[in-house]
Parts: sequence; structure tokens; C-alpha cells
Amino acid sequence: MKKFSLALLPAFLMAAMTQTQAAQQPFDTKGQYMLGDWDGKRSELAQQGVKFEANIAADAAYLADGGRNAGHSATVASQLWLGTQFDMEKLAGWNGMTVRAVMTARQGQSTTLDDLQDPSAPQWANVQANFGRGNQKSRLSELSIEKNFKEQGISIKAGRLGLGMDFNVMACDFQSNAFCAAQMGKWQGNIWMNTPVSQWGGRVKYQAAPEVAAQVGVYEYNPENALERHGWNLDTKNADGVTIPVELIWTPKSFVNGLPGSYRVGGMYNTADEVKNQKDIQTGEQQDRTFAGWLAVEQQLTSTGAGKQGLHSFANFTWHDRITNKVDNSQQIGLKYVGLSAALPNDYIGLGLNRVHVNDRFSEGKAQYDAHAEYNIELNYSYNLAKWLMLRPNLQYVVNPGSTNKVDDAFLIGLSSKVTF
Repeated sequence: MKKFSLALLPAFLMAAMTQTQAAQQPFDTKGQYMLGDWDGKRSELAQQGVKFEANIAADAAYLADGGRNAGHSATVASQLWLGTQFDMEKLAGWNGMTVRAVMTARQGQSTTLDDLQDPSAPQWANVQANFGRGNQKSRLSELSIEKNFKEQGISIKAGRLGLGMDFNVMACDFQSNAFCAAQMGKWQGNIWMNTPVSQWGGRVKYQAAPEVAAQVGVYEYNPENALERHGWNLDTKNADGVTIPVELIWTPKSFVNGLPGSYRVGGMYNTADEVKNQKDIQTGEQQDRTFAGWLAVEQQLTSTGAGKQGLHSFANFTWHDRITNKVDNSQQIGLKYVGLSAALPNDYIGLGLNRVHVNDRFSEGKAQYDAHAEYNIELNYSYNLAKWLMLRPNLQYVVNPGSTNKVDDAFLIGLSSKVTF
């Protein structure tokens, strides 16, 4: 029962919600936060320049058919997020300056690891996005300072950062991590480290026009940052080169059917040269660089009401260095329909399809990789009982998990939840 405690949390909250009517009080269904506005103190602090972030997200997954061990008990993976943002212009008169700090903690189990995949050919994705780096331990996920030069259109950010916070950005509206956050961190994750992992780095962004921007970053590459025991490590003792992402961003306010979209094209170059970090995946010989590229698209297609209500599309494509990376390309497409009715303006249904292709140079001579690609499919419904409480039941299907036929295609039933405090 212990591992299901977070999965049951929304049920307890729903019961508490029925007992609360006063606006901006704890558990108010019309309020923004579960704990309310602290008798107005939270809004007062925000006006003064101090904002707080706190949420718990949980992913439950049950392997109903296929995989390695169908019918075994469901597992739950969860993440606690605590953050603070300081508007230093309001607090100290420092124009355009923001300081931000975030810590995270993950715990739980993984159905992918426990029941779905064959150990000799691990699944490329994971059916629970909240499982992964940072499990069981807390870590510093961000400690940054950002300066905006508004007249020049330049923004500079530096500190402890996750690469996917600014580059190859993608929403996380699905339970499978095949459709959640920056795709580069999934298919070249030994080099590209998304949140909750952080590393020393900096990013310069230039807003060339209201709808056009370009940015470049330089981030420390240190494999120890990903280790659980080094979640609060700030030194650079075992750093090995840097990761340099570059990206062009177009965010038209009126494009397809006069509706907004986001288009990102970018590339990454990494200079690690120690053989334990960078090597030819076929020969094992030391290499001194790797690279990758991406195209990320989000476009609203129809509008049926105010705001984001209507049909939305998304697509992501990545390409990777065939000398050094196990995956050489991936593709992802999907649809989301927001606002299923006037009574449910913020609920949405989502459908995503992902393909991850194993590099032939890596699979050659390895009998377990007898399928060329893994496919991940998810259908979900995001039910927002309140602004601070979301439930997302979902169905997932994985074809060729780990690019192998050693386990059967897998059908899973899942439930994600998120509570914002």
C-alpha cells in the first residue's frame, strides 16, 4: 500500500474540496492553489516580487498485456517540486533581473524496468515520465540569475540549469516520457541532461523581432551531475568538455487558420573527449565530439472558444551522430483537443505517436536488437477538477519495446496526477 499513497492523494483531495466554499481558501475549487492565498499574503508577496512554486506529480502504470511480466502489480513514480522566483527589479531596483531556485525529489518504481522491458534491450522511452534521473534523492534542479535588456531585445541567463528549460522545449501533457519535455534528453541522454538534473551553464537569447528569436548556450558536461548521490554537487571536478546548443525560434501569433504556433530548429555540439564519456559505439575507440539536431513544432489548428480551446498539433524530429549515439533518429507527432465542452473549457484529450530508430552501427552483431525501431503510442484525457488538481487517465501501447522481439508488444493502463500547492 505504501507505494500507492501518492496515487491516492487526488481522491483525498476531491473529498476535501467538497467541504470548502469560501474563495481563495484551502481546497477551494475556484482557487489557483490547493493551500489558497494564505489570507492574501501570497498575492501580496507576488506583487512585491516573490513567487512560490510547489507541486507533486505522480504517474501510476499497470502492464495489462505483453511485455515481460504482464499482470504484475502497478507501480507509481512521483516527483516533488519546490521553487521560488525573485523579481529583483521590484525587490531591489535591479532592472530586468530575476533570480530563481528550484529543488526536486523523486521516488517510486518503474513498470518499464520492473515488468515491460527485456534487460538486454532496455526500452528507449519510459512509460512514466516522473521516473528517471533523481530517483529516491533530492537535488538542486535550478539556481539561476537572468538579466533582460529590454530595449536591446537580449536576455542572458546563467547558473545551474537544465538544458531542456530553454532549448528543444516541449510541453509535458502525456505520461510517457516519449512525449514529455525536450526530446534530446531522451534519445541522447548521456550527453543532454534535462531537468531535474542541472549543470553549470549560460544562455544568451536575442529577440530579433516580436515573433523571431535566436539563442545559444554553453553548458558544462559532467556525467556525475546525473548520479543520485551528486544531486547537490556544485563542483566541476569531473567535467569533460561542454555542450553547445544553438536554436532559432519562430512564434507566429497568426499562422495556420490565423492561429498561433511555435517552431524551433536547433543543433547541439558536445566536446567531451574521455573514452568513458565519448566513444565510437561500434569500435569503442575514443571520440572527441558528438552532435545532434532537432525540429520542434506546436501549432493550433482550430479555435472553438476563448484562449487555447480547439485542436492543437505537435511534432518533433531529431537526428543524432551515428558514430557516438545508440539512437540515430526519432519522430513524434500528435494532437490535443482543448475544451471538450463549455462546461469543461480546460480539459483536453491527447493522442501521440513516437518512433525511435536504433542506430544500425550499434545494433550490428547484437542479436537482441532484431527490430529496427520502437514505437510508443498514448491516448489520454486530462481532467482538471480545479486549477490546482489534474487527473490524467491514459492508455499506452509500445511496439517492439527496446527495438527487440524478445518481449511482446505491451499494452498499459496509466493514471497521472498533479497537485499544485
